Amino acid sequence: MMMSDSNTHHLYILHARKYRDTSLLTDVFSREEGRYSLIFRGARSAKSKHQGLLQPFSPLLVEVFGKGELKTAGSIDLAGRPFRHGGESLLIGLYINELLYRVLGKFDQLPAVFERYERLMVNLEDENFDASHLREFELSLLANLGYGITFDIDSETGEGVREDSCYQFIAEQGFSSLFDPAESMKNISGSVLLAISKGDYSGPADVILKSVIRRSFQTLLGDKPLKSRSLFEGRRA
Repeated sequence: MMMSDSNTHHLYILHARKYRDTSLLTDVFSREEGRYSLIFRGARSAKSKHQGLLQPFSPLLVEVFGKGELKTAGSIDLAGRPFRHGGESLLIGLYINELLYRVLGKFDQLPAVFERYERLMVNLEDENFDASHLREFELSLLANLGYGITFDIDSETGEGVREDSCYQFIAEQGFSSLFDPAESMKNISGSVLLAISKGDYSGPADVILKSVIRRSFQTLLGDKPLKSRSLFEGRRA
C-alpha cells in the first residue's frame, strides 16, 4: 500500500481508549512528531481490518491527517514485526509506555528517544534481558528532556567526584558533598558514582542508580504514581 511521505509517521501506541461507538482514541509516540493524540476511526467495528494491528509494541506506518492537536489516522501498515514480550519483560514494556505517555510533551520531536525505544523493545525480547538496557534508556530519556544527570562532578563545587568521599543526590541539581538535612538520599559513595559514570551498573551501583532515576522522574510525574510500576513491584514482592 502506497502512502504519501509528507504525512506518514512511524509510530507506536502508548495508550488507547474507546472513542464514540467504534473508534479508538490513542496517544502515540512517533519518530516524526513525538507524542500526540490520534483517532483511528472505525477501528473497533466488526468489519475493521486493523484491530490486530493497533496493539502496544507494534511498529506502525500511519497516514496522518489534521493540523490541530487531535489528528486522524488514514492508511495503516505494519512497519515491521510486532515485538513479543512476556512476564517481566512485558511489565517493563508497559512501564516504559506509561512513562513516555506521562513525561513527553506533545509534539516534542525526540528521534533519539524513538530510536532508543525501538532498541529497548528488541532487548526486551531476550530471555536473559540485562537491566542495564533499561537504565540506559531511562538516563537517555532524562537527558533528552533536559534533566540529564552527571555522576562524576560535584554539583556544588564543580570539582570531580572523589572516590573516597560521600555525596547526596538532589533532583534537578545532581550530587553534592555539602549535605542538606532535608534530603534523604545521602552517604552515596563516590566510588559507586564513578563506576556509574563509566557505565558500570553492577552491584550497589544498580541500587543507587535505580533510586536516583526514580527520584528524577518523580519531579516530572508529580504526586500521581505510575500504575505499571505498582504492577511490576507487586510481581516482585
